[in-house]
Amino acid sequence: MDQQTSRRSHHNSLRTVLIFFLLLCTSPAWANPGKNVVEDFESYKVGKLPSSWRTWPFQRNKAARVYTVTKEKGNAFVHAVDEWDISTALSLNFHWDIDRYPRLSWRWRAKTLPKDAKESDDLKNDSACGVYIIIGKFEGHAIKYVWSTTLPSGKTVTRKEGKLKISVLDSGKSDVGTWQEHAVDVKKDYEKLFGEPLKKNPAGIAILTDGNATHSPAACDYDDFVISGR
Repeated sequence: MDQQTSRRSHHNSLRTVLIFFLLLCTSPAWANPGKNVVEDFESYKVGKLPSSWRTWPFQRNKAARVYTVTKEKGNAFVHAVDEWDISTALSLNFHWDIDRYPRLSWRWRAKTLPKDAKESDDLKNDSACGVYIIIGKFEGHAIKYVWSTTLPSGKTVTRKEGKLKISVLDSGKSDVGTWQEHAVDVKKDYEKLFGEPLKKNPAGIAILTDGNATHSPAACDYDDFVISGR
């Protein structure tokens, strides 16, 4: 794959993630006004794609090969593994009052890092674990938090003509196989990364585990997405 083709492919991938949210129209009912569970995967059938999450049209069968609900010691989570260069995201839309709930927390566990992947390189732009926050639909902005194979924690990368900002939270193989917990302030991160205040609510979140650029396996577990106040 040449570099121009790769750039076009990754641009289309971002556009695909953004468009996902047009397919959804339901929102969860919050029980706790200060801390609300967006998704804990406990209500889904083990071995299946989580039914409330959506994919790009005609990609659901492919996504079902990558993302499955799994249980371990009584706890449910999504296990994602891409060994077939599928590279398709899974998205969840919900009403997100960002002023009231600026923080997003979750856990993830990298299982397999795509070989030599590097999010700043068009020809190696894969991540074992990736969580998107989508700001707007179609041509909106997005923040993507990743577990990178090679880029150091704290590194940020700008892609898609400035519309996508990638923030590296975990790096390398030293913690592979161990759950890592993260909490990010989306409003603060958006202002820092894009240089302007966040003036609209996010459309939702998406997850992406892929190894298509490096043609190598990638795997990650995801769980416990929660929004909360500061």
